[in-house]
Amino acid sequence: MILGVNGIRLVAKRSGVGRAIEAFLRCLDDVEHLFTQVRVYTPQPLDPSVTLPRGATNVVLPSRLPPGLWEQITLLAAHGNRDVLFCPSYVMPLAARCPTLLAHHGSYEGYKEAAAAYSGWTRLKARVMYDLSAHRASVVSTVSAYSKADMARFYRLSPEKIHVIPEGVDTRLFRPLRDQAPLAAWRRRMLGGDFPYILYVGKPTKRRNLPALLAAFAQLKRQDHLPHKLLLIGSDLPGSSFAATVRELQLEDEVVDVGYAAHDEIVMAYNACALFIYPSSYEGFGMPVLEAMACGTPVIALDNTAFPEFAGGVAHLLPDAQVETLAAGMLHVLGDAALRAHMAQAGPQRAAAYDWRIITRRYLDLLCGLAETVRPHRAEMHRERSAA
Repeated sequence: MILGVNGIRLVAKRSGVGRAIEAFLRCLDDVEHLFTQVRVYTPQPLDPSVTLPRGATNVVLPSRLPPGLWEQITLLAAHGNRDVLFCPSYVMPLAARCPTLLAHHGSYEGYKEAAAAYSGWTRLKARVMYDLSAHRASVVSTVSAYSKADMARFYRLSPEKIHVIPEGVDTRLFRPLRDQAPLAAWRRRMLGGDFPYILYVGKPTKRRNLPALLAAFAQLKRQDHLPHKLLLIGSDLPGSSFAATVRELQLEDEVVDVGYAAHDEIVMAYNACALFIYPSSYEGFGMPVLEAMACGTPVIALDNTAFPEFAGGVAHLLPDAQVETLAAGMLHVLGDAALRAHMAQAGPQRAAAYDWRIITRRYLDLLCGLAETVRPHRAEMHRERSAA
């Protein structure tokens, strides 16, 4: 049996969805399934850092078409209409007749300030394609109960059709590191000295409220003489520049900007920091929060969307992303040793239930179910050819 995977999110710098696809593929060797071939379709060759499972092939499909049309035309022509196709990033080829599993990671429509954050064309394109794809797919999944409710509301899907499979974390990689010497050396390398720091990892998008985070950090430096630096990882990913805000707040010596980091560097970043903060106003899930929890890192997020589902009772969830709220929240966690100790113990325990091997098994249950629907059809075709 052949499994096709739309790997278009793997060809650029990998953030949330791309990293989720990468983790799914990496775990295929750890989970039994009936697929003898896995074809990962991309418009460009995969970076060597992307690990494919045994029996998997990167099928490179060069094209002058833009990414959206590549998914609709080039991908479909290569895969055909017989084998199962996994579309793990919102969109499927609308003309596909093969069994398809579509994974959805959150809806623009659920973000109240989407009109200010995204162009009208981007929102229209996403609304039309996400909606049509969800209705055309054989099976649909999304990453949280909150996102499921959004899909049912905005795309008019029956809730019974939507499976909830959360994002995951590789607990073999994202785990507490007890040896302090390498962590101190990492801080010296990244910060220019062994300074404590607060960490943010993710795209610099409007909904993540980085200007408010920077203002709250500046307030703590000014009013409370906070000794910490602020490390921001992900500024090379799509989003808005915050360099002007750093200059306006006179934080050039206090904020360290890392455009992009590989997995092993991010693990070090989580383990070496004093606090991880992710003040996002809307997330279908929020993988960096789960990764930080897996490392035993003290975590702050907001009490909204999907965060209470997987981080409630572990992370410190704030009511909003106002400057005063963020400043008070950071000061509270940094000053409460008992709370940080609780997070250090409870975070890895909670994250264990979201190990990517468990999550991959749940995706494979749906994919194998689709494959079983193909077998009778193929047997009938074989009988017809034999009779002829």
